[in-house]
This record gives sequence, C-alpha cells and structure tokens, in this order.
Amino acid sequence: MVSSSYTPPDAPHAMQITMQRLFILLVPSLIAIGLYLGISSIESVGNQTEDNHNTPSLNYDAYSEGINTILYDAQGGINYTLNAVRQIHFNNDVTELEKPFIRLFQDGYSRWNIAANSGRISAVATTADTSNQTIELSGNVEVYNLDKYGNRIIMSTDFLSFDPEMETLQTDRPVTIITDYLLQTSIGMFVNLKLDKIEFHNEIRGSYEQAKN
Repeated sequence: MVSSSYTPPDAPHAMQITMQRLFILLVPSLIAIGLYLGISSIESVGNQTEDNHNTPSLNYDAYSEGINTILYDAQGGINYTLNAVRQIHFNNDVTELEKPFIRLFQDGYSRWNIAANSGRISAVATTADTSNQTIELSGNVEVYNLDKYGNRIIMSTDFLSFDPEMETLQTDRPVTIITDYLLQTSIGMFVNLKLDKIEFHNEIRGSYEQAKN
C-alpha cells in the first residue's frame, strides 16, 4: 500500500507569496494610470495655452459715442471743433472716427467745414522731440465754405489728409471743386486754408460760367 501525505503550506508564507503576486500585478497598472494622468494633464495645459494664445486681446483703451471736442490754438482761441458719432482710441495712439464733422475757425469765425464717412487721427513725428496730429478722412469727403457775401465753394473727394496746425489739406485722389461759377476737376490737390491757396496736380480740367445779371 502506498501512502501519501499532504502537508499544507505555512500560512504566513502563502500570504507572502500572494501579496507579492498582487504587488507585481498592481505596479504595471499604477504605472499605466500615472502615465495616462500625466499625458492628460499635459494635453490639458497645452490646449489651455493654445486657447489663451488664440483668444484675441482688446487693443483699444477708450470708446465713446456722440463726441464733441474743441481744440484751441496757442493764443487760446478756437482752432477747430470735432464732432463724431463714435470714437475709438487704440493702444497704438490711433483714434478711429465714425461720421466726423470738423469746423475750422479763423479770427474767431467758422470758415471751413469738413465732413466724411470715417476718419483716423494719428500722431506724426515732426522732430525728435515733437509730433503733430494728422486727421485722415475717407469716404464722401466734402470741404465747403460759405463766405459773408454768400459765395460758396465745395471740394469733394474720397480721401483727404488734414493738418490742423498748418491748416492744410492734401490728397492724391480725384477731386472736384464747385463754386458758384466754376467746376474744376483734378487728380491730386494741395490746399493752404490760411492763404486761401489751392494747387492742382494732374489732369486738370475746368469750366467757367459767367455770372448772370
């Protein structure tokens, strides 16, 4: 007769083997979970950074509607007034205007008026330490004047640069000038309002009509 006997393993030793196997199985799982969380965190930060980078930042620092501005000369007299439906001042010191209307004063009286669809005010450096503002007007630009005798003059173009300090106007675009007796067209024009002097540049054409009694 063959007899056999079975000796159960020592309980603490069996538990130790089981714990070792459990530890061996858990380590790869924990590593995989750690890698997943790390990658997800990196992708989240990357997406957030990309979203922040693509989000446009505000590039203006002032906004107003229905503006009415009065500018004075060195002697304290009114140089010109500026009205606009809307004004936006940008961080680069440029101001955009909607429907600007300018009235120029000479010797305390309003002489010239300028209207346009839009305008832009920017500072132009004249020397190393000083700068001068220039107003660029676009879209249905009209410069008109009516003197004390009732004589009128209207200048029309689609772009005009106005220097308030020098009181000059200039454009390289087609321009039309209408008075009570004259119709003048030209490509390009320079006007000195202080001297009441107009210079036409190219393709100058005009017609004159004698006054009627």
